[in-house]
Amino acid sequence: MKRVAVITDISGLGNCSGSANTAIISALGVEVCLIPTAILSAQTGFGDVFIKVSENLSEYLDSLKKINPHFDVIYIGFIPNGEICDAASEFISHFGESKILVDPISADGGKRFSFLNDDTYKKIAKLAFSADVITPNLSELCLLANGNFENIVSKPEDEQFSEIFGLCQKVMLSKKKTVVVTGIDLGDSIATLTADNSGYTITKNTKIGGSFSGTGDIFASIICASLANNGDIHTASQKAGDFIELVMRESLHQLPNRNYGIPYQKYLSSFS
Repeated sequence: MKRVAVITDISGLGNCSGSANTAIISALGVEVCLIPTAILSAQTGFGDVFIKVSENLSEYLDSLKKINPHFDVIYIGFIPNGEICDAASEFISHFGESKILVDPISADGGKRFSFLNDDTYKKIAKLAFSADVITPNLSELCLLANGNFENIVSKPEDEQFSEIFGLCQKVMLSKKKTVVVTGIDLGDSIATLTADNSGYTITKNTKIGGSFSGTGDIFASIICASLANNGDIHTASQKAGDFIELVMRESLHQLPNRNYGIPYQKYLSSFS
């Protein structure tokens, strides 16, 4: 059985982060070893929530190193500070044969998250540049490749894709790297650009409702499972977009607000 290590936070409420990662990847037939970078009572959109950063992550990871299991993929999600980023980097070095997927959670709407200081962001970016696959949204890609978010989103669709691919090329330092740019808002549709050394493909899905917590985690989880199973990432990008559209289409009328995320659980059987 394929196995992945997922290094990210756990939110008690919100259908996102570690709980979504575990459910989606497991439904796709891959074992998950969940490694919490922080514990939250609920995802941060709810406002005043309890947050406890994992102060002893190095010891946690050292224990896993002693057991020394094989991980087909190490997936890096939410990183709250530089110390945890350092611990994740050392963990990756120990398991040198694992493929690395980084979701560089750091920005939205063209702006970097205020809770990330410069040192932490630089370390997240270093992880992203060294990964086999990265799954940034457009804001995160612009940060990594020094792109102008506002300029790109103001352009016609074809020009947007061309510029986005140009930014992807700046971060594809290895011919083996794949960049999956998620959540490109085209008005009536949401596009994903998947780029590698052979070029890029575009997948589109109907835009249903607004932005909901956890959809990026679900998307990256489907990419992670495909990577573990040596699947085609371009095909996995379409699969991820189609799954999120299915859940949104069938359940939008039931969703109280964006903070609760989307009820993906009812649709996990669609993977079988």
